[in-house]
Amino acid sequence: MHSSPIQDLLAAGLTGPVFRPGDDGYARECAPYNLAVAHRPAVVVGAATAADVQAAVRFAAARSLPVAVMSTGHQAIVPADGAVLVTTHRMSEVTVDAHARVARVEAGVRWQQVVDAAAPYGLAPLNGSSPLVGVVGHTLGGGLSPTMGRMHGWAADHVTAIDVVTADGELRRADATVETDLFWALRGGKSNFGVVTAMEFRLFPAQTLWAGGLFFAGEHAAEVLHAYSRFTATVPDALTSSVALLRLPPLPGVPDFLADRFAVHIRISHLGTAEEGAELVAPLRAAAPVLLDTLGDMPYDSFAQIHADPVDPAPFLERTAMLRSLAPDTVEEILAVAGPAADCPVQFVELRHLGGALGHPADNAVGNRDALFALWVVAVGMPADLGRQNAFADAFLGSMRPWATGGRYLNFMATHDTADDDVRTAYAEKDYRRLRSIKRQYDPTNLFRLNHNIRPEEEPVTDDKLQNLLDQAAITDALHRYTAGLDHGDADLLSSSLTEGAVVDLTPATAKIGLEFPVLTPRDMVVGALIPAVGPLDTSHTISNVRTTVNGDAATLKCYAMAQHFLPGEGPKPDRTRQALMMNRYDADLVRDGEQWRISRLTIDSAWFSGDPSVLVPAE
Repeated sequence: MHSSPIQDLLAAGLTGPVFRPGDDGYARECAPYNLAVAHRPAVVVGAATAADVQAAVRFAAARSLPVAVMSTGHQAIVPADGAVLVTTHRMSEVTVDAHARVARVEAGVRWQQVVDAAAPYGLAPLNGSSPLVGVVGHTLGGGLSPTMGRMHGWAADHVTAIDVVTADGELRRADATVETDLFWALRGGKSNFGVVTAMEFRLFPAQTLWAGGLFFAGEHAAEVLHAYSRFTATVPDALTSSVALLRLPPLPGVPDFLADRFAVHIRISHLGTAEEGAELVAPLRAAAPVLLDTLGDMPYDSFAQIHADPVDPAPFLERTAMLRSLAPDTVEEILAVAGPAADCPVQFVELRHLGGALGHPADNAVGNRDALFALWVVAVGMPADLGRQNAFADAFLGSMRPWATGGRYLNFMATHDTADDDVRTAYAEKDYRRLRSIKRQYDPTNLFRLNHNIRPEEEPVTDDKLQNLLDQAAITDALHRYTAGLDHGDADLLSSSLTEGAVVDLTPATAKIGLEFPVLTPRDMVVGALIPAVGPLDTSHTISNVRTTVNGDAATLKCYAMAQHFLPGEGPKPDRTRQALMMNRYDADLVRDGEQWRISRLTIDSAWFSGDPSVLVPAE
């Protein structure tokens, strides 16, 4: 009895579970945080070890199934329908080397786990705004930290090593000394190059932050946004901030003072004293009446209070753009589209201040370091119900083009931004080309494609391949010279297609229609016999299914040739004349003669015939 593919997978000795459609736990295992995308994979492997990931990738590769990976599923990208989905939340180990200031995390670790593990040592990572976001996915997409980003740069800039299972099922370690191209590509290339099973990255001294938020009523959005524009033009790199225009529905978890009203929320994280922080934000506090002020000293492990991101899964749409400035006219355009007087159907319009160390060059694929703001538009709801919101986002992002760089932040891109032209906006053009080259090296069949996909670079044409293409074209040209010489009664053109000792054997074809025709050789006899016989007729040949094999200066060719023959001058009037229609099979040998190829042997057989054979009998 043959085993099933799933039994083969189970027999690989997986530590974690395997789910199939219909199994208990299948739907729960496939469920992402962002419910806008539903996954219906053929198989789900709940990986508990790197060996589980290897088995899953090898299983998928052997069956040409795409591989998707999910830790938390905060980012909605491409449904994993029919794929092998690898879930990594069981891989949750965190270790901290306090002396080296380095953390090592497994693939399913979330940011709060790292923060909690590092806090006893007075250290902190470049985490995201939500404690529930997966560390690996956030970091591979660049990793924009709302706490220390402007001070230290992108999280990807501080990764020191990555363990990854590539498309061949091998577990590789990539760092600055081994698998260096892969290491470069992973940091910014997201899930295009394999399934990351573990990652190591630097930590930074940080026990406390002077941080929190300022909330304003939406009618004061103009004063607040202009004040924020001036504020971000001068603040030091030690201060990272963002501003959001909020239109939150009255849902569980939404504070009463924000529910069902338009409000403005400025988020602040300062690596400095309370006195320094208060002096920096004084212009913001004075911009308009403050609904709520939560700024103050906080333990770093309370960072989630800064943004207060939702904790419950929900469906939402994301759109994004990168801006080069937040000038007064930029602010006015934002107010016109999303301000208090605007008909704005989305829940979040957010600007995150970049610059500082986020603009510094680094040896990885993270792009858009020239931008000074990331614009993020979020609408809550299922995609099918968000037509108006998506149209709004299109119009809004279009209105931002005068101030946009043309780039986009990968972690804020979602289901509407997965086309090739969209994906390349996340990278510098030269980096995108390099990513495609590395993709061809490590994933030539594009096994990891259910993402913001970087397609493998097309295989370059070598000198040998180029010569083969040129030879095939020249061989086909010899065939066309032969048939065109017959069609036009052109003895010189026909002669140019043949070697001096050419042999043309039509007997297999002519015998089938009751005609006797000798084997013709050499070239002069071929031309001397065929031009008088076929040249005067209204004849046309159509060549198809050409197959050639080249071996040095010799080649073989097989093809079909349909030949339509009418009596001289009668071709335009087929209803008034006899005709002969032949579907012939050509079998030929050719030899190279300088830059041309010539036919040395041609055997013609008939696949079928229709009409009057006497049309082909030469006139006496």
